[in-house]
Amino acid sequence: MKTQNTADQTAVVEAGIFRNVVGHFASGVTVITTVVDGVLYGTTASAVSSLSMEPPMMLACLNRSSSTHDRVVSAGYFGINILADDQSDLAFHFGRKGEDKFATVPHTISPEGIPLIDGALATIVCKVDETATGGTHTVFLGLATSAEAHDRQPLAYYRGTMGRLEPVKELSAYKATRDWVLQRRTHLGADLDVAGIAESTRSEAAHVGNALVKLESEHLVFRTEAGTFQPRPITAEFTDSAYDSRATIESGIIASHLDKITGEVIAELRRITGELARLRQESESDLDEFLALNVAYHDALVGVAGSSQLTDSFRRLGVGTVWRQALTPAEWSRQMDHTHVAALTEALAAHDAAAAQDALAAHTAFGKALAREVVARHGGTV
Repeated sequence: MKTQNTADQTAVVEAGIFRNVVGHFASGVTVITTVVDGVLYGTTASAVSSLSMEPPMMLACLNRSSSTHDRVVSAGYFGINILADDQSDLAFHFGRKGEDKFATVPHTISPEGIPLIDGALATIVCKVDETATGGTHTVFLGLATSAEAHDRQPLAYYRGTMGRLEPVKELSAYKATRDWVLQRRTHLGADLDVAGIAESTRSEAAHVGNALVKLESEHLVFRTEAGTFQPRPITAEFTDSAYDSRATIESGIIASHLDKITGEVIAELRRITGELARLRQESESDLDEFLALNVAYHDALVGVAGSSQLTDSFRRLGVGTVWRQALTPAEWSRQMDHTHVAALTEALAAHDAAAAQDALAAHTAFGKALAREVVARHGGTV
């Protein structure tokens, strides 16, 4: 007799592992668009694929929390805009909640009334034929009513990075190599093994070699007299510089983009702040989880600018390795304070630029002081 496992009987993969593994699937980047009562809607989506040739059908998955999701249900039609390699900013633009997303985006209205983004690699308009639910998403099965493609290069998404496919692979290798160095998977004083890093991170050795050259320019590794690379010790001067540079970026965003911080962004910042507070109170909490939430908070703030280059520059200034290497599980929750982040969130919610800048300055000063203390306790280098 055939049996079916229930959810509580089936072991499922841990969320972090699953996210990492599925990130190895290279995909295109799309914006799903629709219209209801003359109002245009759109959201970024990567879970899109062709379903059948006869009849011509597409599959698109949308999170049910997305406002575009409900409008697709109401309209019964949706557009799939497959982005070109120079449209990564549009992926971030439509990935944010709130605001009139089409106000600054050139677009054309299809015969079905669906907004289609000008300059896209390809566009497909679909009539909703069937729907299904899976987890947090609805799967829309659409019958293609019109389609058009252009001779351009696709925007690829691979392991959390967007760009042209070959540069994306190289950037992915850079990020993996940088994490390797900062997590001290090769100890201070030991040579970095290019082939070993490439095999472990599933990168090309040539890309790892290029990454080490770039990391040398960022003062994270140095070249020995023998021509090998070794991790460079992190000093208090280094952490001071990183914190100051991150503060410069966020201060600029507060000064220039405060009006773009929507209620949805504030809600997300408050959610993260609440999670940070909860983790500090739970004795079994994991430092890595706290650091990941901290990254998510600052990504959300920097992402308001809508610049992938700015977000990437900010991420490269992270010094999480100091905390992972130098704080013990027993002491991290006592020393990692989130109160300045909470103050920053409320200042942003009130659109009080001066208070936000003060909270950011206090947060930066706290981080620099703690980093200096931790580095000093470990002999001046980490």
